[in-house]
Amino acid sequence: MNPNIPSDKRRFASAYLRCFDADLAAQSIGRIDGVRLLSTPLVQNELALQRQQCDICRQDVLRRLAQLAFGRANDCVKLVLEENVDFDSLDLSLLSELKRNEKGTIEIKLLDRVRALEQLLGAVAQSNDAAAAFFAAAEEVEE
Repeated sequence: MNPNIPSDKRRFASAYLRCFDADLAAQSIGRIDGVRLLSTPLVQNELALQRQQCDICRQDVLRRLAQLAFGRANDCVKLVLEENVDFDSLDLSLLSELKRNEKGTIEIKLLDRVRALEQLLGAVAQSNDAAAAFFAAAEEVEE
């Protein structure tokens, strides 16, 4: 943590890395100037520092992709069907779009699970190909 960076800019950077939406990140710290904040050198430096500290690896990405591909949509349905919903307790990561027309009909769109599965399969196949190539190369060295 860099003590030279004000806490609101540090919190903004952290929120931005969670959602990648400058306006939403700014709202989370009580500001409305997300794009301007994002362009400041102090925030850019803090983003670079926090990205280094995140240490996100390929396995983390694959795990999250699997969660999206195999996740349950219960909370998305609960959002529409229940009246007094505690939004903070809901996992809406599968929710892609929510619409209510003038007649009151509600339409929920979830993320494309087939696409998520295809991405996951492609990533797993790549790692299997890399492992197979490694073992084949290792066998050639032994001979």
